[in-house]
Amino acid sequence: MKGEINKELPVGTRALILSKLYYGALSKSLDKVDVERYYSVLFFLYNHQNVCQQVVCDNLRIDKTAMVKVLDYLSKAGYIERTTNPNDRREHFIKLSKKGEKQTKKIVQSFDSIDEKAFLNISESERKTFLKVMQLVCKNLDTLPSDDLFFNYKKTKAKN
Repeated sequence: MKGEINKELPVGTRALILSKLYYGALSKSLDKVDVERYYSVLFFLYNHQNVCQQVVCDNLRIDKTAMVKVLDYLSKAGYIERTTNPNDRREHFIKLSKKGEKQTKKIVQSFDSIDEKAFLNISESERKTFLKVMQLVCKNLDTLPSDDLFFNYKKTKAKN
């Protein structure tokens, strides 16, 4: 049934379904933005200007190799600018370009709107509990040995 997740599914599968629904709605709301993915990276950079590349990797749990590809894509699209740390040439700082700032404002508004709709008819207390439980689940899972995975949500059909 639409809107319900089978309660017998493992928590990871439920989280994946939630993520697909969330990012599907986000993608649809951003049809007019000329970049199709990596919204979370742009959102993070909007709130953390001129930040070290490693900080982005650590906060979004993206490995360095994958992050280079993400940043290459965003740089080619004109959304970000990279500068080398003059004290350590191996370190790069990332910030949104003027174009990136303008477009990312729309992305931030869409995230806020989707969050608001996701929590419709859910009390502030329940919302806080949900977010706290998510943090605890992440903390618990973080102790397990795991492979590094990269999720790259792309539309299954071309834009109209």
